[in-house]
Amino acid sequence: MPSALLSGVVVHWRNEELLAQLTSVWPRDPRFELVVVDNGSSGPLDLGPARLVKTEGNLGFGGGANAGAAEARGPILLILNPDAIPETGALDRLLEGFEAFPDAAGLAPKLIGPGGESQAGWQLRRLPSPWRLLLQAFPFAGVPELPEPESGAPVEQPAAAALAIRREAFLEFDALFHPAWFEDVDLALRMKKAGLVLRYWPAAVFRHGLGSSVPRLGYGPFLWIYYKNLTRYLRKHHGPFWPLATRIALIPGVLIRLVLLPLRRPRRAKSRAEAFRGLLGVLAGAFKGWR
Repeated sequence: MPSALLSGVVVHWRNEELLAQLTSVWPRDPRFELVVVDNGSSGPLDLGPARLVKTEGNLGFGGGANAGAAEARGPILLILNPDAIPETGALDRLLEGFEAFPDAAGLAPKLIGPGGESQAGWQLRRLPSPWRLLLQAFPFAGVPELPEPESGAPVEQPAAAALAIRREAFLEFDALFHPAWFEDVDLALRMKKAGLVLRYWPAAVFRHGLGSSVPRLGYGPFLWIYYKNLTRYLRKHHGPFWPLATRIALIPGVLIRLVLLPLRRPRRAKSRAEAFRGLLGVLAGAFKGWR
């Protein structure tokens, strides 16, 4: 049997329906293997051609991706969310992209939404400054979207929802960003510091559901984990001042959100009551240092 040229690594957590959609369209081609890391299931898994890696507990996205990469056989590792579905020929296009750019440590394929709309503004971002992260404590401080780059252009911080990396350039995710959020930002920054180049390759197209984890996790736990990992990223890369400043900024930031709550329900929250509880949890986390 020919050796795999590309290994898809999917970290699964209670998302059996979307995983089944991915495995059903994954090519039955020995050049493309699929490794599924199961961090937790709520039902049977339809694996199709995939190999299963069972974990002892929930390793989170980063830890799960590391475990899958260790089991994968291919020289190209394609980190995937279960809701990132390759369009026809996408995996072949990725192989062609690595041939076209031998200097590329990794390639970010083109992500499109269910209706075919480009997700480049969400997917491809600049690495955040500490000021930009501090401002995320306040409402309406969104991340500025960049125009979609040209094919082959370097990109600083592609989302790991679909990201192909040469095995020899894979630095592993920091599994302490548990269970998710900021592990891909941290990886992109470490790759940049190591002189590794990531490029955009829109010839490979993946259809992406955009954010399937938050509804299953819940708005309150999402907020708490997001801001905890944001402050951890700041401490790791920018020193102790910025996490403390962000925790202090979260106090007025959350109070403003609470005042606005009767007029503006957060998009990710199912109800204003859920948003209220989640915001109070973030306030408590900021006071206690996320302990």
